Amino acid sequence: MSDLESLLIAKASASLEQARLLLDAGHVDGAADRAYYAMFHAASAMLTRRGMRFTSHRALLSAFGKELAKTGEVDPRYHSMLISAFDLRQTADYAAETGVDTEQARDVCQAATDFVSMATARLGRQRPDKR
Repeated sequence: MSDLESLLIAKASASLEQARLLLDAGHVDGAADRAYYAMFHAASAMLTRRGMRFTSHRALLSAFGKELAKTGEVDPRYHSMLISAFDLRQTADYAAETGVDTEQARDVCQAATDFVSMATARLGRQRPDKR
């Protein structure tokens, strides 16, 4: 794993820990936000392996689908999980009239756990591209 990939995985792990702490404290909107960012950083690490960096969340979501899910490199369900987490984060962060419920927060935290584990395992098994 390259230094940048390691830093991004460390950020993913820290965000996942924060999500769990927030969930345990009953802060479901915050838990959903941090769970998404755990997945975002893990996806960033995987795309960094391909020499790709993004400043837009939607661009990262699209590239993850095109470069990793549609090619079969990762199970397409991870792309779906990432998109669902993004949508839930949007609700958590911006929707005043509706929020995230406890079950949704638990589900997205579990999805983030699975996603970060998958990314960490894949990055540990693969050699960096020499692009």
